[in-house]
Amino acid sequence: MDYKEYIQPSFLEKYAFIWSEARLLVAALALFSGGVPPVLYFLPVSALYPLVGGLLTIAWVISGVVSAYLLYRWWTGGQMLFGGKENLDTAAFFVNIVSGLNLGITGIFGTNIGMSITSNYILFVVTGLVYLASAYHLYQRWDSFGKKIF
Repeated sequence: MDYKEYIQPSFLEKYAFIWSEARLLVAALALFSGGVPPVLYFLPVSALYPLVGGLLTIAWVISGVVSAYLLYRWWTGGQMLFGGKENLDTAAFFVNIVSGLNLGITGIFGTNIGMSITSNYILFVVTGLVYLASAYHLYQRWDSFGKKIF
């Protein structure tokens, strides 16, 4: 197996983007359910909590690493997304990045900064809708730009 193809920027960017898009969708579902991770909401089996908790922690740390990587690529690429510097692209991208970094911090330190600021369900729903809108916008732009971000 040739691992070199897996560390190419185009490969890393593609799968980092796909991971972050999926994370935004899952995070929106979590917010709509009151802040409960969907796997715990839809599979409330207490015997599985230690296993699921460990897997969630790993996924959250990966989300933070992916967001840090995408932020690094954006910064070193001249702060351009999809061949330009559109304000809406940048806003949606930063919704994605901040969400991922927050989950990365959650995985490492065990405290979700966003959830500790407020537990207001209306704000959870609004934030979930912003996540969905951002994910949709980023996907549309990514698809129209030849499945590339930078």
